[in-house]
Amino acid sequence: MYRGISLCRAVLIASCFALLFMSASAFAARPGLMLAYELTNDLLRTSDHFSVTVYEDGVALVHYPEYMEKAGDYTVQLSPSEVQQLRLALEHPLVQGFDPAAAKAEKQAVDAQTDELFAISDDTWSDFEIDLNGAKKSIRWANLPVEANRYPDIGVFRKLADIQAELLHLDEHPSAQRLAD
Repeated sequence: MYRGISLCRAVLIASCFALLFMSASAFAARPGLMLAYELTNDLLRTSDHFSVTVYEDGVALVHYPEYMEKAGDYTVQLSPSEVQQLRLALEHPLVQGFDPAAAKAEKQAVDAQTDELFAISDDTWSDFEIDLNGAKKSIRWANLPVEANRYPDIGVFRKLADIQAELLHLDEHPSAQRLAD
């Protein structure tokens, strides 16, 4: 009888530890954030914007606002090589060394060499919040695809526009799943 009680108690204690461990792992924090991206437009006065959040484990959460054809929320699982490609793009010296004042000065230098007048009435803003191994970088710039085409010698515009283009098409990824509304 004494052995039966000890065995039951041991099983009960082991079960409690197992439940505690499983609960802790179920509620463990998400892997670290790698990128939070948002695309906004001055013309659209709404709080509903295109956004992407990418975690270090390759999970990407994508939101297309109601005014976009692909409206809805998606989840995407990037492969390890895709995560590495994104990480390399975000770690690129042009991205990590981005200086808005320097980029603006480069644009002005190029514009000073032409007689062309160019303006965009309603800007589309790209906001990148990059977090790589605890090193954080925030980038906010208007009209990236236009800037990349207009100023091909300013490499950071092309690099950021390429990253933006990949993010805008994550719904086409083979693992993309639309979440129920």
